[in-house]
Amino acid sequence: MRHEIIEKLNGSLFWKYTKVSLLTFIACLLVYAVGALTYDYFQQDEADTNGNIVENGSYLDIPSIGASSDYGKDFKTYTSRSGFSFNYPPYLEVMDLLSHIVLKPVDEESDSGSIVISIGLNDENMTAEEWLLSPNSGYLQSKDLYGNYYKTTIDGQEAVYTDGGMWTVVDTPDNKYRLSIADLPSKSDNRLFTEMGIVIESLVFNP
Repeated sequence: MRHEIIEKLNGSLFWKYTKVSLLTFIACLLVYAVGALTYDYFQQDEADTNGNIVENGSYLDIPSIGASSDYGKDFKTYTSRSGFSFNYPPYLEVMDLLSHIVLKPVDEESDSGSIVISIGLNDENMTAEEWLLSPNSGYLQSKDLYGNYYKTTIDGQEAVYTDGGMWTVVDTPDNKYRLSIADLPSKSDNRLFTEMGIVIESLVFNP
């Protein structure tokens, strides 16, 4: 009888000890999981604060003018006769072809595509969105290539742009001209994504 009581007592103590150990282990796992999630959350907030662009939940390493104190100091400024200006990196050159402004790498052997700003008369007095959706732009006929479009503003002017920033359309403040800005690929489909962002971000209309 005495042995049975001791065995029951030992079994009961063992179970209590094991249960406490399991609970402690589970609690540690929960603390670790919460800590990891919290770290990732604040890391994401930090990335947002630094001005990185978020696309489909992932961050693109595209520099912003506000990213560092010396970023953009070597940029050049182009002023158009049509009443607007923009910044661009020094490794690009600007060619003014009257109704078209072309930015391409200075290095002729570079296979990086080009940025083309087409300047058209807004004879129809259309908004940027109305023109994009009209037969004149060709967007609806090529939607499989350009994807969806989104509204934004550029220097206070209503504008539209397509998926990936490949194409941006904006009217001048007097509605006299329409700017159609496209990031055109090279033969190997390379594009000036970062440079396109610099041009759009810095575009202003001169008084």
